[in-house]
Amino acid sequence: MSSQIWFAGSLFVGSLATLLVMVQLAWGYLRGHRQINRAIRNRLMPATESAGLGGARVDLGPVERLLVQADIRWSMQRLVMMTTVLLLALVFVAMSRGMVALLVVVFFVAIAIGAWWRIRFQKQRQTIHEELPGVVDAVMRNIDAGRSLEHALISSFDESSPVFNPLVFRLRNAVEAGRDYTRLFEDFAQLYQVPAMVLVAIALRTTSRFGSSIRPVLEQVSASLRSQQAMRREFLAASAETRFTAVTFAVLPPALAAFMVMINDEYSDVLLNTPTGHSLLLTAGALQLIGMFVIWRMIQGVGRG
Repeated sequence: MSSQIWFAGSLFVGSLATLLVMVQLAWGYLRGHRQINRAIRNRLMPATESAGLGGARVDLGPVERLLVQADIRWSMQRLVMMTTVLLLALVFVAMSRGMVALLVVVFFVAIAIGAWWRIRFQKQRQTIHEELPGVVDAVMRNIDAGRSLEHALISSFDESSPVFNPLVFRLRNAVEAGRDYTRLFEDFAQLYQVPAMVLVAIALRTTSRFGSSIRPVLEQVSASLRSQQAMRREFLAASAETRFTAVTFAVLPPALAAFMVMINDEYSDVLLNTPTGHSLLLTAGALQLIGMFVIWRMIQGVGRG
Protein backbone atom coordinates (compact mmCIF):
# COMPACT_ATOMS: atom_id res chain seq x y z
CA MET A 1 0.00 0.00 0.00
CA SER A 2 2.81 2.38 0.87
CA SER A 3 4.56 1.68 -2.44
CA GLN A 4 1.36 2.52 -4.31
CA ILE A 5 1.05 5.78 -2.39
CA TRP A 6 4.64 6.73 -3.18
CA PHE A 7 4.13 5.82 -6.83
CA ALA A 8 1.00 7.96 -6.99
CA GLY A 9 2.82 10.79 -5.26
CA SER A 10 5.78 10.62 -7.63
CA LEU A 11 3.39 10.55 -10.58
CA PHE A 12 1.60 13.60 -9.22
CA VAL A 13 4.89 15.46 -8.67
CA GLY A 14 6.06 14.59 -12.19
CA SER A 15 2.78 15.79 -13.67
CA LEU A 16 3.00 18.99 -11.65
CA ALA A 17 6.58 19.63 -12.84
CA THR A 18 5.54 19.00 -16.46
CA LEU A 19 2.61 21.37 -16.05
CA LEU A 20 4.86 24.07 -14.62
CA VAL A 21 7.31 23.72 -17.50
CA MET A 22 4.45 24.03 -19.99
CA VAL A 23 3.11 27.09 -18.17
CA GLN A 24 6.57 28.65 -18.19
CA LEU A 25 6.96 28.04 -21.94
CA ALA A 26 3.50 29.45 -22.65
CA TRP A 27 4.19 32.49 -20.45
CA GLY A 28 7.50 33.14 -22.19
CA TYR A 29 5.87 32.89 -25.61
CA LEU A 30 3.01 35.23 -24.68
CA ARG A 31 5.36 37.70 -23.02
CA GLY A 32 7.67 37.79 -26.04
CA HIS A 33 4.71 38.20 -28.40
CA ARG A 34 3.35 41.06 -26.29
CA GLN A 35 6.73 42.81 -26.21
CA ILE A 36 7.02 42.53 -29.98
CA ASN A 37 3.55 44.01 -30.47
CA ARG A 38 4.34 46.83 -28.04
CA ALA A 39 7.61 47.61 -29.83
CA ILE A 40 5.86 47.67 -33.20
CA ARG A 41 3.07 49.89 -31.88
CA ASN A 42 5.53 52.33 -30.31
CA ARG A 43 7.58 52.46 -33.50
CA LEU A 44 4.56 53.11 -35.70
CA MET A 45 3.12 55.72 -33.34
CA PRO A 46 4.25 59.28 -34.11
CA ALA A 47 6.30 61.08 -31.47
CA THR A 48 3.74 63.88 -31.08
CA GLU A 49 0.94 61.41 -30.52
CA SER A 50 3.02 59.48 -28.01
CA ALA A 51 3.78 62.65 -26.10
CA GLY A 52 0.13 63.63 -26.18
CA LEU A 53 -0.77 60.40 -24.41
CA GLY A 54 1.09 61.46 -21.29
CA GLY A 55 4.77 60.96 -22.16
CA ALA A 56 7.01 58.33 -20.69
CA ARG A 57 5.55 56.15 -17.93
CA VAL A 58 6.77 53.43 -15.57
CA ASP A 59 4.81 50.45 -16.91
CA LEU A 60 5.46 47.24 -14.95
CA GLY A 61 3.64 43.96 -14.74
CA PRO A 62 2.32 42.68 -11.39
CA VAL A 63 5.17 40.21 -10.82
CA GLU A 64 7.85 42.61 -12.03
CA ARG A 65 6.35 45.34 -9.86
CA LEU A 66 6.66 43.21 -6.72
CA LEU A 67 10.25 42.29 -7.58
CA VAL A 68 11.27 45.89 -8.28
CA GLN A 69 9.61 47.23 -5.13
CA ALA A 70 11.62 44.86 -2.91
CA ASP A 71 14.82 45.05 -5.04
CA ILE A 72 14.66 41.32 -5.83
CA ARG A 73 16.88 40.79 -8.85
CA TRP A 74 15.49 37.43 -9.91
CA SER A 75 14.89 36.35 -13.47
CA MET A 76 11.60 34.77 -14.45
CA GLN A 77 13.29 31.37 -14.79
CA ARG A 78 14.68 31.57 -11.26
CA LEU A 79 11.32 32.69 -9.91
CA VAL A 80 9.59 29.74 -11.58
CA MET A 81 12.26 27.37 -10.24
CA MET A 82 11.87 28.67 -6.67
CA THR A 83 8.09 28.40 -6.95
CA THR A 84 8.40 24.83 -8.23
CA VAL A 85 10.68 23.84 -5.33
CA LEU A 86 8.26 25.40 -2.84
CA LEU A 87 5.29 23.59 -4.37
CA LEU A 88 7.15 20.28 -4.31
CA ALA A 89 8.01 20.81 -0.65
CA LEU A 90 4.36 21.55 0.13
CA VAL A 91 3.29 18.41 -1.75
CA PHE A 92 5.76 16.37 0.30
CA VAL A 93 4.38 17.84 3.54
CA ALA A 94 0.82 17.06 2.43
CA MET A 95 1.69 13.45 1.58
CA SER A 96 3.71 12.80 4.75
CA ARG A 97 1.77 14.75 7.41
CA GLY A 98 -1.69 15.46 5.98
CA MET A 99 -3.71 18.44 4.82
CA VAL A 100 -3.89 20.10 8.23
CA ALA A 101 -0.12 20.22 8.50
CA LEU A 102 -0.03 21.55 4.95
CA LEU A 103 -2.35 24.43 5.86
CA VAL A 104 -0.23 25.26 8.91
CA VAL A 105 2.96 25.23 6.85
CA VAL A 106 1.35 27.38 4.14
CA PHE A 107 0.27 29.89 6.80
CA PHE A 108 3.76 30.22 8.25
CA VAL A 109 5.44 30.30 4.83
CA ALA A 110 3.07 33.04 3.63
CA ILE A 111 3.71 35.09 6.77
CA ALA A 112 7.48 34.65 6.42
CA ILE A 113 7.51 35.60 2.73
CA GLY A 114 5.26 38.60 3.35
CA ALA A 115 7.43 39.83 6.24
CA TRP A 116 10.63 39.36 4.20
CA TRP A 117 9.17 41.27 1.25
CA ARG A 118 7.87 44.04 3.51
CA ILE A 119 11.26 44.50 5.20
CA ARG A 120 13.04 44.84 1.86
CA PHE A 121 10.36 47.23 0.57
CA GLN A 122 10.61 49.45 3.65
CA LYS A 123 14.40 49.47 3.27
CA GLN A 124 14.00 50.75 -0.28
CA ARG A 125 11.60 53.49 0.83
CA GLN A 126 13.94 54.55 3.63
CA THR A 127 16.83 54.84 1.17
CA ILE A 128 14.74 57.02 -1.13
CA HIS A 129 13.65 59.28 1.74
CA GLU A 130 17.23 59.71 2.96
CA GLU A 131 18.86 60.36 -0.42
CA LEU A 132 16.24 62.45 -2.18
CA PRO A 133 17.21 65.83 -0.58
CA GLY A 134 20.83 65.26 -1.55
CA VAL A 135 19.79 64.35 -5.09
CA VAL A 136 17.83 67.61 -5.41
CA ASP A 137 20.88 69.54 -4.18
CA ALA A 138 23.03 67.72 -6.74
CA VAL A 139 20.58 68.76 -9.49
CA MET A 140 20.99 72.41 -8.48
CA ARG A 141 24.78 72.09 -8.45
CA ASN A 142 24.76 70.56 -11.93
CA ILE A 143 22.54 73.39 -13.19
CA ASP A 144 24.93 75.95 -11.70
CA ALA A 145 27.77 74.15 -13.52
CA GLY A 146 26.09 74.87 -16.85
CA ARG A 147 24.24 71.63 -17.56
CA SER A 148 20.70 71.51 -18.81
CA LEU A 149 17.90 70.45 -16.49
CA GLU A 150 17.45 67.07 -18.19
CA HIS A 151 21.13 66.13 -18.04
CA ALA A 152 21.36 67.44 -14.47
CA LEU A 153 18.51 65.12 -13.46
CA ILE A 154 20.06 62.13 -15.22
CA SER A 155 23.51 62.75 -13.73
CA SER A 156 22.22 63.34 -10.19
CA PHE A 157 19.98 60.27 -10.04
CA ASP A 158 22.59 58.14 -11.80
CA GLU A 159 25.18 58.93 -9.12
CA SER A 160 22.76 58.08 -6.29
CA SER A 161 21.70 54.73 -4.84
CA PRO A 162 20.80 51.81 -7.18
CA VAL A 163 17.21 52.10 -5.96
CA PHE A 164 16.77 54.89 -8.54
CA ASN A 165 17.96 52.70 -11.46
CA PRO A 166 14.44 52.01 -12.82
CA LEU A 167 13.80 55.77 -12.86
CA VAL A 168 17.18 56.67 -14.40
CA PHE A 169 16.80 54.12 -17.20
CA ARG A 170 13.39 55.42 -18.28
CA LEU A 171 14.39 59.05 -17.70
CA ARG A 172 17.39 58.73 -20.01
CA ASN A 173 15.28 57.07 -22.71
CA ALA A 174 12.58 59.74 -22.44
CA VAL A 175 15.11 62.60 -22.68
CA GLU A 176 16.85 61.03 -25.68
CA ALA A 177 13.49 60.51 -27.41
CA GLY A 178 12.29 64.06 -26.62
CA ARG A 179 9.28 62.87 -24.63
CA ASP A 180 7.71 64.32 -21.51
CA TYR A 181 9.39 62.76 -18.48
CA THR A 182 7.59 64.43 -15.57
CA ARG A 183 5.07 61.59 -15.23
CA LEU A 184 7.96 59.21 -14.51
CA PHE A 185 8.46 60.82 -11.10
CA GLU A 186 4.78 60.43 -10.23
CA ASP A 187 4.84 56.76 -11.25
CA PHE A 188 8.01 56.22 -9.23
CA ALA A 189 6.38 57.91 -6.23
CA GLN A 190 3.38 55.60 -6.57
CA LEU A 191 5.62 52.56 -7.00
CA TYR A 192 7.44 53.10 -3.71
CA GLN A 193 4.71 55.13 -1.95
CA VAL A 194 6.96 58.19 -1.58
CA PRO A 195 4.88 61.40 -1.69
CA ALA A 196 8.06 63.50 -1.67
CA MET A 197 8.73 62.49 -5.28
CA VAL A 198 5.43 64.13 -6.23
CA LEU A 199 6.90 67.48 -5.15
CA VAL A 200 9.76 66.98 -7.60
CA ALA A 201 7.30 66.09 -10.37
CA ILE A 202 5.17 69.18 -9.64
CA ALA A 203 8.27 71.40 -9.68
CA LEU A 204 9.41 69.99 -13.03
CA ARG A 205 5.95 70.22 -14.59
CA THR A 206 5.48 73.80 -13.36
CA THR A 207 8.81 74.85 -14.84
CA SER A 208 8.20 73.14 -18.18
CA ARG A 209 4.68 74.55 -18.49
CA PHE A 210 5.22 78.16 -17.41
CA GLY A 211 8.90 78.54 -18.30
CA SER A 212 9.94 79.79 -14.87
CA SER A 213 13.32 79.21 -13.29
CA ILE A 214 13.70 75.78 -11.75
CA ARG A 215 16.22 76.78 -9.07
CA PRO A 216 13.85 78.60 -6.62
CA VAL A 217 11.35 75.77 -6.90
CA LEU A 218 14.01 73.13 -6.28
CA GLU A 219 15.29 75.09 -3.28
CA GLN A 220 11.79 75.08 -1.79
CA VAL A 221 11.44 71.36 -2.53
CA SER A 222 14.81 70.59 -0.91
CA ALA A 223 13.93 72.57 2.21
CA SER A 224 10.54 70.86 2.41
CA LEU A 225 12.09 67.40 2.02
CA ARG A 226 14.65 68.07 4.75
CA SER A 227 11.96 69.30 7.14
CA GLN A 228 9.90 66.20 6.38
CA GLN A 229 12.92 64.00 7.06
CA ALA A 230 13.51 65.73 10.40
CA MET A 231 9.87 65.21 11.44
CA ARG A 232 10.00 61.62 10.22
CA ARG A 233 13.07 60.86 12.36
CA GLU A 234 11.41 62.42 15.40
CA PHE A 235 8.27 60.39 14.81
CA LEU A 236 10.22 57.14 14.40
CA ALA A 237 12.14 57.84 17.60
CA ALA A 238 8.93 58.62 19.52
CA SER A 239 7.11 55.52 18.26
CA ALA A 240 10.04 53.06 18.50
CA GLU A 241 8.73 51.41 21.67
CA THR A 242 5.23 51.04 20.23
CA ARG A 243 6.51 49.53 17.00
CA PHE A 244 8.80 47.10 18.85
CA THR A 245 5.91 45.99 21.10
CA ALA A 246 3.68 45.50 18.06
CA VAL A 247 6.27 43.37 16.26
CA THR A 248 6.80 41.29 19.41
CA PHE A 249 3.08 40.67 19.85
CA ALA A 250 2.75 39.72 16.18
CA VAL A 251 5.72 37.32 16.05
CA LEU A 252 5.73 35.74 19.50
CA PRO A 253 2.47 33.66 19.35
CA PRO A 254 3.28 31.87 16.05
CA ALA A 255 6.88 31.31 17.17
CA LEU A 256 5.77 29.78 20.47
CA ALA A 257 3.23 27.58 18.69
CA ALA A 258 5.84 26.32 16.21
CA PHE A 259 8.32 25.66 19.04
CA MET A 260 5.78 23.69 21.09
CA VAL A 261 4.78 21.58 18.08
CA MET A 262 8.41 20.79 17.29
CA ILE A 263 9.40 19.68 20.81
CA ASN A 264 6.20 17.86 21.79
CA ASP A 265 4.97 15.12 19.47
CA GLU A 266 1.89 14.37 21.55
CA TYR A 267 0.84 18.01 21.43
CA SER A 268 1.30 18.13 17.67
CA ASP A 269 -0.63 14.87 17.20
CA VAL A 270 -3.58 16.31 19.13
CA LEU A 271 -3.56 19.47 17.01
CA LEU A 272 -3.09 17.79 13.65
CA ASN A 273 -5.08 14.58 14.01
CA THR A 274 -8.17 15.41 16.09
CA PRO A 275 -11.24 17.54 15.30
CA THR A 276 -10.66 19.54 18.48
CA GLY A 277 -7.11 20.31 17.39
CA HIS A 278 -8.35 21.38 13.96
CA SER A 279 -10.82 23.77 15.56
CA LEU A 280 -8.11 25.17 17.81
CA LEU A 281 -5.79 25.73 14.83
CA LEU A 282 -8.49 27.51 12.83
CA THR A 283 -9.46 29.67 15.79
CA ALA A 284 -5.84 30.51 16.61
CA GLY A 285 -5.07 31.36 12.98
CA ALA A 286 -8.11 33.62 12.66
CA LEU A 287 -7.35 35.39 15.94
CA GLN A 288 -3.70 35.80 14.94
CA LEU A 289 -4.67 37.45 11.64
CA ILE A 290 -7.17 39.72 13.38
CA GLY A 291 -4.59 40.65 16.01
CA MET A 292 -1.95 41.43 13.39
CA PHE A 293 -4.43 43.62 11.50
CA VAL A 294 -5.42 45.49 14.66
CA ILE A 295 -1.77 46.02 15.64
CA TRP A 296 -0.95 47.25 12.13
CA ARG A 297 -3.78 49.78 12.30
CA MET A 298 -2.59 50.88 15.72
CA ILE A 299 0.90 51.52 14.35
CA GLN A 300 -0.50 53.54 11.48
CA GLY A 301 -2.61 55.60 13.86
CA VAL A 302 0.21 56.57 16.23
CA GLY A 303 0.47 60.33 16.41
CA ARG A 304 -2.67 61.03 14.38
CA GLY A 305 -4.88 61.73 17.34
